[in-house]
Amino acid sequence: MLSRKYILFLVLMVPFLAGLSQNASKDSLVLKKATEAFELAFSNSDSAIFMAREALEEASGMESDRAIANAHNSIGWAFLQKGYFDSSITHLVNARKIFDDLNSDFDVTKVDINLAEAYTKQNKISEAIRFLLEADSLSNRIRNIPLQTDVKRQLAIVYRESGDHIRSADYFRKAMEGFKEQQDYFRFVNTAVSLSILYRNMKLLDSSLSVLQRSLGIVSAQHGTDYQKAMVEENLGETYFQGKHFEEALKYYSKAYQTFQALDNKADLAYEAFCVGRTLSELHRYPEAEKYLLKSYAINDSLGMINYQLDASTELASLYHTMGEWQKAYQFLQKAAQLKDSLDFAEQVAKTNELKERFESEKQSQEIELLRTKNQLAVADNRRTRIVQLIFILLFITALIIGWLLLNRFRIKKKLEQQVLRNRIARDLHDDIGSTLSSIDISSRIAMVKRDDPELVFAQLSKIRQQAVQTMDSMSDIVWSINPVNDNFESMLSRMREFATEICEPGSIHLSFEVEAGVEKISLDDQRRKNIFLLFKESVNNALKYSDCTTLDIRFGWQGKNKLLLTIRDNGKGFERDTVRKGNGLTSMRSRAEQLGGIFHIESGIGKGTVIQLECPV
Repeated sequence: MLSRKYILFLVLMVPFLAGLSQNASKDSLVLKKATEAFELAFSNSDSAIFMAREALEEASGMESDRAIANAHNSIGWAFLQKGYFDSSITHLVNARKIFDDLNSDFDVTKVDINLAEAYTKQNKISEAIRFLLEADSLSNRIRNIPLQTDVKRQLAIVYRESGDHIRSADYFRKAMEGFKEQQDYFRFVNTAVSLSILYRNMKLLDSSLSVLQRSLGIVSAQHGTDYQKAMVEENLGETYFQGKHFEEALKYYSKAYQTFQALDNKADLAYEAFCVGRTLSELHRYPEAEKYLLKSYAINDSLGMINYQLDASTELASLYHTMGEWQKAYQFLQKAAQLKDSLDFAEQVAKTNELKERFESEKQSQEIELLRTKNQLAVADNRRTRIVQLIFILLFITALIIGWLLLNRFRIKKKLEQQVLRNRIARDLHDDIGSTLSSIDISSRIAMVKRDDPELVFAQLSKIRQQAVQTMDSMSDIVWSINPVNDNFESMLSRMREFATEICEPGSIHLSFEVEAGVEKISLDDQRRKNIFLLFKESVNNALKYSDCTTLDIRFGWQGKNKLLLTIRDNGKGFERDTVRKGNGLTSMRSRAEQLGGIFHIESGIGKGTVIQLECPV
């Protein structure tokens, strides 16, 4: 006897298991619909797209990722057959992403092959090869021989389109061997036809004929379809036509024509009629050629196949020209021109439709993704609100702390700047003013002691006056350097020019003061500005004191992109650098150049004047 608990458990589990079974059944039906849409794409791409989109909508409602991916793959494949390559790639990429998330290597490989074909159609060979190499790696990993063979076939097509005929032929042969081992004679023959076309493009007509004859034998031995046999015969005709064996070409074209006529395949019949007519024209059987070409033109016209109708009208115009029927030749030339214009317009419409389909596909994908995430967003909304509130509180507290730290740092920085300024003023007063005042004190003491010697007293008073003037100049320089009004380099250049002018005019010395464009816009801190000014001032003073010059050239320019070059040149008596007595002036100038991180250079010689240069970064 079963216990009551066990019976109750079974009663409760029955609806649950029934629900699982029902969901699995629905999932299976959607997968079946997607697969049927994939197969339908070969014959009716529009119906396939409609069916696959229904499957996608149903799969999205069930939230079945595998069914959604299969639906995207079928839509992408149908768009590929329709010639809408961008829309095809959009859906195939969606399918591949979902299959990749499901860790389904088999399905990823299939989609990679489809993507490679789509990119090949767009002549994006590098993208096609990238997906095929990945598909090759995955198919080898899962050891799936049919997929491995299909990858080789697609690689052959890609290399053929890229112009690598040797490698393409090698992959075609490998794919044929694989299909033969699997006894997949349908795909074997299709691949053989592709290889024959490649050989034809390579002008290897004997190889093309050999492959096609072998394929024709396999079709007959394996009881292949009439359609496949006709395709082989058509390509035999193409190969013989290219080799100018028109009688043989006509024989195989005629066989294919009869087959397509029996199958009532209008599109292929129209093309075959064109081939027969073209071949009869080469054999100078003009009335028969006219009959087939007119039939091809009429069928293509009824089917709306403008491109093939254009080929037929062009061939008819050429035929009538050869036959001397000028009026008909002219009429078909006019039709050919009209068809060409219509074909260009049709291509524009096709591109427009493709863009529209791509937009709709992307829009639908976004809506599906939105539907999938809607519930997750609703569940996480309250949690996100609490987290955001907490983050705002933390950010507010952090902002207060950072604000207090910045304010405190600003105050400390201001105090530090004031202290640095005080220290610099004190140092300048001590170095420049203090030493001069000490000299004045000593000179005054000497004058007081030697007051009975008028000449000595006069000399000491003159010295005191000179030192007082020097002290006033130093005080003026210190005050000028700390004044924020003089922070720009242009102000310093003006002061330098004024100083040089005042010191040169009394001695009738010709002054040239040049500033290269852009130098006046240099920005320097007060310490660097002071060092440049004092070095300049010392150099000019030395030139006027010791050189006996009559001209003084001062130039501010650029050395490279970001280096200031100051050049002070006089035409004075000069000096020998090795014999001149080195005083505090030269030492001070070199010291200031080092503080500027620059290079100080003096060039002089007896009777050659003196050149002083300062090169420093700005």
